Amino acid sequence: MAGETVRSASVAFAALALAFGWMPSAAAQERGTDAGWTNVVNGMRHFTGLVCPDTLATLNRTRVLVGSADRLAGCVYQNADGISAVLRSHPSGAGTQAARAFRDRFRAAGFELVTTSGAAASGISFLTGKRGTSERCETLWRFRNGDADYTLWIAYSLPEEAGDIGPLVTAFAGLLASR
Repeated sequence: MAGETVRSASVAFAALALAFGWMPSAAAQERGTDAGWTNVVNGMRHFTGLVCPDTLATLNRTRVLVGSADRLAGCVYQNADGISAVLRSHPSGAGTQAARAFRDRFRAAGFELVTTSGAAASGISFLTGKRGTSERCETLWRFRNGDADYTLWIAYSLPEEAGDIGPLVTAFAGLLASR
């Protein structure tokens, strides 16, 4: 009798595990984990084909982002110096709208649109605050490769980290060009 109860409980547990086994991707997306991603050597590949390496230049991937209608896949990167970056893929043609929305939201929030030099000059840059004697800058770049649109957002401190931005943008552009 005890054996039958254990077997029944095991069958019930297996049925529950199987039923819930199909659910984690929706729950995982809410938590920003790896739903919709496949692990590859030294990184992750999204179902859209976007590959986010574990490390890129001086940055480490810290989080996988949830997709939405206008943002298909993305990852957050950071380094020990305080630079943060977000790489996103977008539906074809949506990169322009994403850049426009970034510009409009930051302007509406009262941040100062600035003209920058170097790699940041090809993006949309805003000063978003002060940290000690440094100014925090946030820049968004838009990339297109074939029919795929991407955005790259980087937050960094000026003037200390200005020289780090060029190599980071080059590394991300190389990653996207290899796609």
